[in-house]
Amino acid sequence: MTSPRRRPNRGRRQIAALAGGLLLAAGLSGCGPDVSTESGPPAAAPRTSGGTGGVNHPAVASRPHVVLISFDGFRPDYLDRFDTPAFDRLAARGLRAAGLISVFPSLTFPGHYSIATGLYPEAHGIVANRFHDPVRNDEFNYRESDDAGDGSWWGGEPIWVTAEKQGMVAAAFFFPGTEADIGGLRPSHWRPYDGSVPNAARVEQVLDWLALSADVRPHLVTLYFSLVDSAGHDLGPDSPDMRRSVEEADRLLGVLTDGVAALPHAGRVALVVVSDHGMAAPDPDRLTVLPELADLSGIRTVPAGAALSLHVGDPERSGALRDELNARLTHARAYLREEIPAHLHARDNPRIGDILVIPDGLGLVGFRRTVERVRLLLRPGMHGWDPRLPEMHGILLAAGPGIAAGVGLPAIRAVDVYPLIAHLLDLTPHPGVAGDLSALAPALTE
Repeated sequence: MTSPRRRPNRGRRQIAALAGGLLLAAGLSGCGPDVSTESGPPAAAPRTSGGTGGVNHPAVASRPHVVLISFDGFRPDYLDRFDTPAFDRLAARGLRAAGLISVFPSLTFPGHYSIATGLYPEAHGIVANRFHDPVRNDEFNYRESDDAGDGSWWGGEPIWVTAEKQGMVAAAFFFPGTEADIGGLRPSHWRPYDGSVPNAARVEQVLDWLALSADVRPHLVTLYFSLVDSAGHDLGPDSPDMRRSVEEADRLLGVLTDGVAALPHAGRVALVVVSDHGMAAPDPDRLTVLPELADLSGIRTVPAGAALSLHVGDPERSGALRDELNARLTHARAYLREEIPAHLHARDNPRIGDILVIPDGLGLVGFRRTVERVRLLLRPGMHGWDPRLPEMHGILLAAGPGIAAGVGLPAIRAVDVYPLIAHLLDLTPHPGVAGDLSALAPALTE
């Protein structure tokens, strides 16, 4: 398997983080009165390519605030299996979907960025946590800080850029994409990802942002937690010991909701809770190791969740290799990119590879049969499979202004979250998004 090349950190993110910190300090210095809500339709804020500079345009002052909270890897059935009073109260005040249908592959970076942009990975370009781009002859690795912060990898327009362009201050305490300069913009306040930051500190900072004076108070805030995903990988989603991480997630949500309720403008704050994907136990009897089946010399292989992406570079060899693999595969199937099943939305980007080998069910496709690699593939809990599988569904709950109380909905697509947030904030969505509001309409109010 080809390893991603290491690139020296040239200080780009440190400078950006310092700038974000200076903006935050400037915002915290203000403590003016809240702006009263005016009746009638809000005036439109002027469009700008330069963002807000940390100050809201007066035309958006009366609009609501939205906190987008992600609990990575949180399956819908956890809400029924474990004691989750904070989640239950949020659902009673607003909507709860039967699930959030992830994207393919159902991984952290593609899933979150589709939630943020309303686009499928083939359109926004983050087609896996790791991938090769044959056009730029380079590899993206989500663990590389330079890649995560390099806006040239990230396509589409995430909701925080939409907000900043339309006069709304945005803030992010982690969310894939928020550390990158996308279209020349980041949120006014953002943090480079650091998993060691205590979850309680993340909640406290969000509440501090929401307590700022109205001129600098963010109208959009993102917040990210990884504790449920980590437990799911280590324990498996069916383990009774998942209770600990799920109930801690519920406690964090309770602290946040109680803190919001204590704000003088609490009635203008909406909470949207999501997860990027679910979790499942892989099937060890469906592990496929490709070099045992075909000669892959000279071919770049990159994992794509449970699947494997092959960059061949020669259409004739690609077709022959696909046929050779399919003649020998028993628990997977090889597809030329243009043949990938349409519901996966994975045909229109060369970063996906010339061939994609997709396992059956909850099987896995690997490249090396080393003890370490097999152990990694066969962890107690994994994700990355077909998003139609119920085990790969995430969660969607929301409550606040613009959302009816006590509404149950069928499973909603991840790409529909961007239009939902744009609607709640009265933003004009970026054109061409794949998501829409039709499935959410029963839960929306004036």
